[in-house]
Amino acid sequence: MRNLRCVQLSTSDHTPDVKATTWDVSRNSVICLQENDGFLRLNRWTEDGLHQIASWDRPPSPYNVLDLHFFGDTETACVIFDNGDIVVVRETPAAEEKIEIVGSIDVGITAASWSPDEEILVLTTKASTFIYLTRDFEELVSVEFTARDLDVSDHVSVGWGKKETQFKGKKARALRDPTVPETVDDGRLAESNELRETTVSWRGDGAYVAVNSIEDSTQRRVIRIYSREGILDSVSEPVNGLIGPLSWRPAGNLVAGIQLFHHKRQVVFFERNGLRHGQFPLRPLDRFEDGKEIL
Repeated sequence: MRNLRCVQLSTSDHTPDVKATTWDVSRNSVICLQENDGFLRLNRWTEDGLHQIASWDRPPSPYNVLDLHFFGDTETACVIFDNGDIVVVRETPAAEEKIEIVGSIDVGITAASWSPDEEILVLTTKASTFIYLTRDFEELVSVEFTARDLDVSDHVSVGWGKKETQFKGKKARALRDPTVPETVDDGRLAESNELRETTVSWRGDGAYVAVNSIEDSTQRRVIRIYSREGILDSVSEPVNGLIGPLSWRPAGNLVAGIQLFHHKRQVVFFERNGLRHGQFPLRPLDRFEDGKEIL
């Protein structure tokens, strides 16, 4: 595992209430969305300081910014709010409006993510639907999350059953496959720190996208994996204490999540077919807040 190291450090005294940030690779600068005096301000942060791109009235409170994405080729920012609004801000508009609400989902949005090639936007809604949009915000696919999705992956339990029925010979632990869990989970939610958020993560090549959400009918967290065309490929096997953070491994063969149980935390891995594939524990740190995001 590679350690993270700081390559540059910059500070600013003019960053009130930052709502979201993103990186503009083409100009090596940070795009940040801030709230100030009842307005949202989209700024570019360079070595020379902050430069305002645009400002507009903020949505009614409370609101959350789910995603801020900047397209370097068109110098356009896309801001997605949980109230359902999708706002496009053009840094150098031609004939178009500088600030435009290009669409809205009345029931509200719970998660949003652009594909790695920036051609597809996926949204999950508060009505338990999963929507694919093109870069021009035309709908491609809309599917519904249902309890029937759990039947897609016919997982075979290869766990070790109940502890009282396990054989505990001298060599049993040494022979046990470390990728197989010691017990079979039923998928119960974490007792604490369950924020009930939905998270989305694309595979590096953009061929598949994973969605981590709570299935209302069973009250368990489920990771659904869809193809780029919106076809459900698999769902994860039940894991007790699975919480929201989610990320594809860069190589693309495993999906990582966070498991919280008995005040301990560990990273758990799933194969693309939904089967669990090992885990490793995280060191107990008082400042660690249950894995807000997996890098």
